[in-house]
Amino acid sequence: MEKRELNIEVGDLIGLPSSTKIAATVFIPAAAHLHRPTIVMFASPGGGYGRGYFDLPSFHGESYSQAEHHAAAGIVFVAYDHLGVGDSTCPDDEELTNDVIAAANDAAVRVIVRMLEEGTVSAGLPPLKGMIKIGVGQSLGGCITIIMQGAHRTFDAIAPLASSAFQGVLPQPTEEARLRAIEGFQRGPGEKPDAAKVAKGVADFVYPFFFDDVPRDIVEADQQGGYPVRNTSPSWGSLTIPRCASLFMTPGNLLRPAASIEVPVFIGLGERDTCVEPLGEPAYFSRSPDVSVFIVPRMAHMHNFATTRRLLWSRLVAWAKMLADVT
Repeated sequence: MEKRELNIEVGDLIGLPSSTKIAATVFIPAAAHLHRPTIVMFASPGGGYGRGYFDLPSFHGESYSQAEHHAAAGIVFVAYDHLGVGDSTCPDDEELTNDVIAAANDAAVRVIVRMLEEGTVSAGLPPLKGMIKIGVGQSLGGCITIIMQGAHRTFDAIAPLASSAFQGVLPQPTEEARLRAIEGFQRGPGEKPDAAKVAKGVADFVYPFFFDDVPRDIVEADQQGGYPVRNTSPSWGSLTIPRCASLFMTPGNLLRPAASIEVPVFIGLGERDTCVEPLGEPAYFSRSPDVSVFIVPRMAHMHNFATTRRLLWSRLVAWAKMLADVT
């Protein structure tokens, strides 16, 4: 597998300064092993994380890299940082909205698609024509992917993971703590979203994100610098979270874009996740011809740390290949 780092200029494409860039990493299978038709997944991370979340280091001799898993299956995998996250440009939070982030992401994806079609990403990758483009997003990334698809028709299919089209709610060990966390997302008239303020109302950030059987040293490696607002960050984290990200905890915030989506949708969730009614989610994608729901046992919100992560990855690969093979 080959990795290529890209910095895609998107400012001129969406009316922002020309120095505005989206950082991306392309994971490229050997040309002989590419699935035909070619599948390209574009993956964006959740709040507090960067694109390295999809290429986690090995722990205890085991692979935690979703990108490697998909590349081994012949899929070109592109992990990218949202605007305002990780190595991408971080504009003033006052100017950054979810719609602006979605527009920047869409512009970057389209540039990368053109590069793949022209064969300019890597000498080892031939020009790709007729590729199947799948948008994958974890948590915040899933929500932004829904907005991208609703507004820009970016992908041929989408896979919002650990996301809800209605409202994200952090699970807590007790009902009292869960209700207190929900209250933290409520804002007064004209009050702007603030991830730091929201975090103060959440009693436990380990319970919703890591299932009980995740090794403790992995949890500590992820959260030792603070979470969700990080003071220091592991290689897969992000020191910045767009303030507007907390809007996804508002009821009904994604209903309109979800209802306009006309491509297949794969909803991937852990058994302990931020979606309150998983089997009710397909109804929000009322124009999609094909909505799948997969709930993974012994998995919490941060899927790629779970001991059962390969169940999700393998199901996602099988779903993507099924779509490609019937196109």
